[in-house]
Amino acid sequence: MDNKGIYFKFNVLIVGTIFFCGLIMGGMLLSSISRYMEDGLIASGQELASSLSVTVGNDILFDDRFALWERLSKTMETNDQVRYIIVTYPNGELMLSTFGSSLPEGLTAVREYDGSKGIDSILYASSEGRIREIMAPIDDGMMGYIRVGMSEKKMNYILQERSMETGVAVLFLCVFSAFMASRYAWNFLRPISKLAYGVKQLEKGNYGVKVPVYSNDEVGKLAETFNSMSNRIKENTEENNHLLAELRLKEQDRIWLINQLFNAREDEQQRISRELHDESSQSMASILTYLRILHDRLDTDEQREMLFEIRELTAATLGGIRQLAVNLHPPLLDDLGLVVAIEKYLDPVKRLNPDIEVNFTHGGDFSSLSKPVSLVCYRTIQETVTNSLKHGSPTKIDIELESDEVMLTLRVQDNGKGFSEMEAEEARMNRHLGLVSMKERVQLLNGRFNIKTGVNQGTEITIELPIVDTDEGENIKDGQGIENPVG
Repeated sequence: MDNKGIYFKFNVLIVGTIFFCGLIMGGMLLSSISRYMEDGLIASGQELASSLSVTVGNDILFDDRFALWERLSKTMETNDQVRYIIVTYPNGELMLSTFGSSLPEGLTAVREYDGSKGIDSILYASSEGRIREIMAPIDDGMMGYIRVGMSEKKMNYILQERSMETGVAVLFLCVFSAFMASRYAWNFLRPISKLAYGVKQLEKGNYGVKVPVYSNDEVGKLAETFNSMSNRIKENTEENNHLLAELRLKEQDRIWLINQLFNAREDEQQRISRELHDESSQSMASILTYLRILHDRLDTDEQREMLFEIRELTAATLGGIRQLAVNLHPPLLDDLGLVVAIEKYLDPVKRLNPDIEVNFTHGGDFSSLSKPVSLVCYRTIQETVTNSLKHGSPTKIDIELESDEVMLTLRVQDNGKGFSEMEAEEARMNRHLGLVSMKERVQLLNGRFNIKTGVNQGTEITIELPIVDTDEGENIKDGQGIENPVG
């Protein structure tokens, strides 16, 4: 029943109610008719018994059995409801009966008269059905009593006919009410069904749906309200779509600007790296050559020792310049690939931090990596390891690099101090945008960036980058500026 429509439920409710009420009213009507006919049957029997008790007195007095029989037979012929008539002696014994010598089962052969009731009436359930027997005294009982049995067969037949008529009337009323209820339900529920259809269309995204207004009642007002709401939703949706389109354009502009920023930063770093390598390094190398020549021409040991110290300082400065040039833009990344560049970067890290275990594992084919992917991966390792050494105080750093046909996965994990979300937010407010910069560069390549950390729980950074070039990431060269989020 719960799965049926409201139209079906409405018809069942109305027809069921009318049918139930019809049965109750029909039952009450038949009960009233039954009581009325029963009272009429008793009254008719009492009248007949009273009349016979007066007319049969002379026949009994002169012992004229034939006249008495004729009178009883004629009475039964003129009244089809009389089933039998019995005349008894004052002591109750049978004097004459229209049954003959035997009575039907269920009837009492000898019956005492209850004088307190006047004309005594009693109901028997005999083998021939229900019989209402009325007993009246003849000459105050001195000459005997007369018993008239009134059958209820005719009354029951009439009740059956009335029951059938009532049933037909109730059935006709139910059919008629079903027809009228169906028409009324259709007219009443049609706007509701249209509203339900409109709601489903709204759910599907058809915000321009309209429902017809059939009346000015509450349902009609509800339909008008629905149409007004649909118009507002449509207007808001169009406005939201317009705002969303503008937001997407602004997001594209933002991505383009960030892309240009990274490109400009990488170009500048490449230029500085090239100048350091081509000009400053060459100049420092020339200075070392002239110092060596000058060393051979000095006369005193004191001058040679001072010049030697100058040479050592110049050589150290030259090494620092070359290392700075490599950090700004590692040439090994272009020449020998990502894995070799990472290993070369980690060599001085391990040498300068002998008390820290640094592990690097890799698997897969890295030969088809695009330059933007390699640069982002290399810079993430570079800055993550630098931040860990500077702020995390770890004893172990694990770097895992995996590549399959479509995705490059990098995971850098340490067992250092870690940091809380509050510390990360404070770092961001203080313009230490290391995490933000990492995430931005990964997202520009349509990658995923994830960080797990907590106070005294270490830090784990995972990035996933698609190996195939993306439209946003093809022009990204690199940008160093990744700082520690809490530093």
